[in-house]
Amino acid sequence: MADAKSIDVKLVKEFSLSGDLLSVARVPGTDELFFGGFTGKLSHVDLSVEKPKATNWDAHVSYVSGLVLTAKHLVSSGSDHQMIWWNRESRERVKSVSQAKWVRHLALSPDGQLLASVCDDMVGRLWEADTGKPIREFRGHEVLTPFRLASKLYASAFTRDGKHLATADQSGHALVWEVATGKQLADVHAPLFYTHDTNGHTYGGIRSIDFSPDGKLLALGGNRAGDTSTITGSKSLIQVFDWQQGTQTHDFRIGGDFFYERVKFHHAGKWLLGAGGAGKDPKLVFFDLESKAMLGEIAAKSLVFDLALGEKSDVIYTVGRGRVAKWNVG
Repeated sequence: MADAKSIDVKLVKEFSLSGDLLSVARVPGTDELFFGGFTGKLSHVDLSVEKPKATNWDAHVSYVSGLVLTAKHLVSSGSDHQMIWWNRESRERVKSVSQAKWVRHLALSPDGQLLASVCDDMVGRLWEADTGKPIREFRGHEVLTPFRLASKLYASAFTRDGKHLATADQSGHALVWEVATGKQLADVHAPLFYTHDTNGHTYGGIRSIDFSPDGKLLALGGNRAGDTSTITGSKSLIQVFDWQQGTQTHDFRIGGDFFYERVKFHHAGKWLLGAGGAGKDPKLVFFDLESKAMLGEIAAKSLVFDLALGEKSDVIYTVGRGRVAKWNVG
């Protein structure tokens, strides 16, 4: 990993919008963002203008939890079980695919050719990014939690070379797949992310994952067992694993009373970023993997549910509770 001894983060632009914003996709090389939220609408804003103003259109019935930009389209997914391909310019619907349950997350391969989705039917799927043609399915996650309750499939991420895909569930399992064949290569189990109660509820789960730039490490984000409605006493958690060796390399039990809704590696491995989402005490938290310590934490004005990094990791774009923000990183 590159040397990381200090960090300077400054809020340089913010834009307010009502409600919870759950997903964001950035137009490469620009300050243009697409984002979706709890109302089912999709929005576009350009943060480079002096007074940003969002344009909105109806897209999904409710939560828009997945969003990516392909070469030609904006692709969204949500709790209405839909994946929808949109014309980026006209905002017209090009194609839609129905799945059995909530399509929680979308990930685009680094070359932009492949799109991965994860659904609460516990199946990961691979698609041609711009045509929406299905390629293969990834089956290996358990449909039920260890206490025989329905599980959820929350997160997905490609390695930087596009050869591997990881998918992560509520029970604390992250599976790593060979993209070209669909073969399961690893099952990383992190049990601290999961708990349940005697009333038939499951809590926690791995909410976000990301591979290190060299593809050797897999970071998992969430919390140490808790529910978004009873977050008090539920502590943030990030764990990092060498997925090929099956060993844990880092255990970050610091941050606050919240879920890490997003974890992202610096493009050159200089730091690992965790964004505080559901809960309280919203912030961006940076970790130095070499020293295995917190590098710095930055208070946010509202909870952060998703983020995008600039190409050189010198800019962070965040969306969350009623707010879109741009941060410069030094």
